[in-house]
Amino acid sequence: MKYTKEDVFDAPFDKVVEICLDRSRDVDTYPNVTKTTVKKRETQGHITKLVVETVANGDIPKALRKVILPKMLTWLEYGTWDDKEKTYEYKVKTHYFSNITNVGGKFFYTEPEPGKCKRRLEGYVEINLPVLGKIAEKKIAEVQMENLELDVAAIKKQIKGL
Repeated sequence: MKYTKEDVFDAPFDKVVEICLDRSRDVDTYPNVTKTTVKKRETQGHITKLVVETVANGDIPKALRKVILPKMLTWLEYGTWDDKEKTYEYKVKTHYFSNITNVGGKFFYTEPEPGKCKRRLEGYVEINLPVLGKIAEKKIAEVQMENLELDVAAIKKQIKGL
């Protein structure tokens, strides 16, 4: 399942990009994220490669908490920031079920006019599981869109503080 989201921020391009790439914001921005750790960061020329580990708690019914291990709600994000193209491409690798999941996307940053920054995401989620896969894809894409709305609100709040 593919999904897109586009937002324009009334702030200098470089400041918005800096805010968006700051992964320390994730815990404060997303209610289900309990921890993010940048495991690796390497820059060569205009390319920066990141590996970010995210730990979530999820809204899991009490009865399922005994079955769902914390590692099941932990994933690695392999991302590449291209400072020349002003894009951030990422792929998510889950610790569990990675053989049936394919999640990722690409953010495009542009400056539509001075003092503004446009961010566009082209994301995708694929769950290769008969019948339930499409249901899971839809739910994950919905949660992603909700999280992106939270992210937009957090970015706008940070912009006000500039």
